[in-house]
Amino acid sequence: MSAAATNLESCTRDLLVAWERAREQWRDAKSQQFGHTFVEPLPELVSQARDAMGHMEILLRKIKNDCE
Repeated sequence: MSAAATNLESCTRDLLVAWERAREQWRDAKSQQFGHTFVEPLPELVSQARDAMGHMEILLRKIKNDCE
């Protein structure tokens, strides 16, 4: 896994921890809507981004090797 993908996952974990702390104080309909709309989809979106970054890394490595 690339350093960028690792960093993305680490930042996402940090954000999810911070969101859980925020939810301890922010418990209204807007917080539920925000969580549902923006926070809940994040793990799947990050997983998709990590996979795409892996594919891009492979393609870029191949392009570099083909150009040498």
